[in-house]
Amino acid sequence: MVTRDRLIGWGMTVPSSCVLCVGHDESRQHLFFDCHFSNQVWSYFLSRLHLAPPTGFEAVLRWLKAPSRDKNVVLIIRLIFQVVLYVIWKERNQRIHTTVEKPSDTLIAEIQQTIRLRLDLLARR
Repeated sequence: MVTRDRLIGWGMTVPSSCVLCVGHDESRQHLFFDCHFSNQVWSYFLSRLHLAPPTGFEAVLRWLKAPSRDKNVVLIIRLIFQVVLYVIWKERNQRIHTTVEKPSDTLIAEIQQTIRLRLDLLARR
């Protein structure tokens, strides 16, 4: 994922601000964990799972190796993290390349639907 801070580091002339919140410079850490918009999405899922994972990108990756002892819970947690990261990245790119902006509630519904479909497919196996 090439965020704006990396593009600027490579000498490209691009705006530095996050397209989701416009209040801070875009970095991987900000975009996925510190951004107010992303936090609304994360909070919805993490509060329902009663989870408080680390908030640093690298720390989350380490935590995801063994977030629970229950293999079914591990599967669900990893699926949620994958889908949330993907949908946030997709929304970020959509805002850069089009004039369409989805509210966080729409992203949450999209994530829920994706997770349901994936879990349903796994249950059928």
